[in-house]
Amino acid sequence: MSYIHVEDLTVSYGESPVLWDVDVDIEKNSITAIVGPNGAGKSTLLKCILGFVKSISGVIKIHDKDLADVRKEIAYIPQVSAVNWNFPIRVKDVVLMGRYASLGWLKWPRKKDKELAHQA
Repeated sequence: MSYIHVEDLTVSYGESPVLWDVDVDIEKNSITAIVGPNGAGKSTLLKCILGFVKSISGVIKIHDKDLADVRKEIAYIPQVSAVNWNFPIRVKDVVLMGRYASLGWLKWPRKKDKELAHQA
């Protein structure tokens, strides 16, 4: 069983298809590289698997579950070329960021969220 399964995926930006009929199977604990020239759709494929870009058609499953069912369990850390090491943040604040997906839009962490972050 594949950990990430993509079948017949088609994605377009406006009227222009950028990916079509893509099939991908990635096994758990495997090291996988997505290789291709600029503009080939590598980033679009990843964004679609993460749920950031909607597909026109196709199936995306993570550990045999639909993407919509596991979306809150997926974390994404983009590459950045510069880090502001003087940014005023504590470890506790970073851990608490893991709770944001369950809070809802413009909601503040509750006491229970802070307790869970402290336990971590």
